[in-house]
Amino acid sequence: MTRDVYQLAQVFNESQASGITYVAPAEAQRLKGSLMTPGKHVTLVGPSGSGKSTVAERALAAAGFDADRILSFNARAHTSAQSIFTVLGAELGVGRTVKAVEQGLRDFDLIKIEDVHRLSLKARTQLASRLKLWHESGIRLFMIGIAKTSDAILGHDPELAIRNDTWYLGTQSDTFMDALMTQGERALNIRFDDATRGAAIRAARGSPSIFQAICRAACVEADVMRTAAEPQQVAIDLAVVTPQIAKQFDGRYIRSLVHLTQGRRSVHDVYFKLVQRAAASPGFRTAYKELEAAVVGIADPADRGRVRSAFNRAIDVLPTLIEESGLNETLTYEHRTLRIDDPAFRFYLDHLDLTRVSSGVVPRRRRYEYDVAVSFAGNDRPVVDKFVEVLEERHIKVFYDYNQQAELWGKDLRRGLARIYGEQAQFMIICLSDDYPERDWTTFEYEVGRNAASKRTEEYLLPLLVGNRPPIVGLPATFGFLSLQDQPMEKVADFVLEKLASAQEISPSALRLRRAP
Repeated sequence: MTRDVYQLAQVFNESQASGITYVAPAEAQRLKGSLMTPGKHVTLVGPSGSGKSTVAERALAAAGFDADRILSFNARAHTSAQSIFTVLGAELGVGRTVKAVEQGLRDFDLIKIEDVHRLSLKARTQLASRLKLWHESGIRLFMIGIAKTSDAILGHDPELAIRNDTWYLGTQSDTFMDALMTQGERALNIRFDDATRGAAIRAARGSPSIFQAICRAACVEADVMRTAAEPQQVAIDLAVVTPQIAKQFDGRYIRSLVHLTQGRRSVHDVYFKLVQRAAASPGFRTAYKELEAAVVGIADPADRGRVRSAFNRAIDVLPTLIEESGLNETLTYEHRTLRIDDPAFRFYLDHLDLTRVSSGVVPRRRRYEYDVAVSFAGNDRPVVDKFVEVLEERHIKVFYDYNQQAELWGKDLRRGLARIYGEQAQFMIICLSDDYPERDWTTFEYEVGRNAASKRTEEYLLPLLVGNRPPIVGLPATFGFLSLQDQPMEKVADFVLEKLASAQEISPSALRLRRAP
């Protein structure tokens, strides 16, 4: 009997679907049922590498669709379009009007949009708003994308739910992986030994694309590049190949991870420790208590209060920072749990040398709890409040009493504020007005700041006029200052960034030891 000869890439290939090793997931039959239901829109979502495109093509064929009657395109070609009619008009080769587009759509049995999440928010919102009408007029859409839920693509509309079937393609079972490997063994005339087989299934964490990559790398190590003429056993140490496979994902993840771990000027490397804890966790979820223990629990008892405050601030902005880092399709922090949504990312963390991430993290002002501390008279709070908001938009870490009320509650304020204004801030911004020298607290804060400035080799006090410039004992008339009457808050905040970028660090402990001249 003559055996078909296949090249390795035809059998195991993580970047291109292989029909030889295709295994239908449980969702495939349900997807077929939805496609065969007249009038139904269908949405298929799941992480990258879950096999969505292959499953979709198989389901369409099984449902009896004629490929010539399907308008199929990838939304990646239309990322800048702000209207779904601009997108569809371009694909149909017609005008961008509603009438022209809908007339063109009726010429097809199905409109299949790959990577629908790549459409702009405006285009997706407009698409969602038309689905109900299109359902009633016989226009059907099959939407495929990377998202945690269909709501992330189309929004939440109860009316749409009964007109659109959504299927999620996530991780697959060990049985699925075993069947995939068995089909590859038959095609290549090989047999993975039990140890290699079990290790590969465990390492893939349910991701078909990762499993394909592992199987291909194992064959390369065993020098199986095509169907073997004689039966051949493949037995390798996966510890050798899995780090190499993980490194292939650097382009997708490493820069985003560094961005995330840089965080928002975290004095205590909080964001790096959060990633470190998630990487060490055995599964896809890390609870708040685990994260807290990884950051606060290991801190020196004398420093634990400040570390806890930094941790709580980091947790508050973590969802925003995940999105800013481009990891919103990979990570989620909600319901006090950090969740990994992408099996490929879980695999990447399993085999990533985290020193590669930490070496790219250069937290600004590592030795200071705050970039700046603001001192102001109570009557000026409305303008200072807005200014602090502008500073924080630039990720500048500010000591502002309203934001630290819980931390200050029950403490000796003079001792606590003396430590903050004297040791824990890189700069002190004095918000000057006629009221500033008339208030006891501002006088106290200024004296602390002036004493701290005398112990530093560079400027520390940054005078900012928020009203008229009053005379203040110890502040020379020639002292450089800025005024909100002359400069917008945004410009002043940019100057603060420049100051932080050029400032040298001085250890607060060394600061305490120095004596004023």
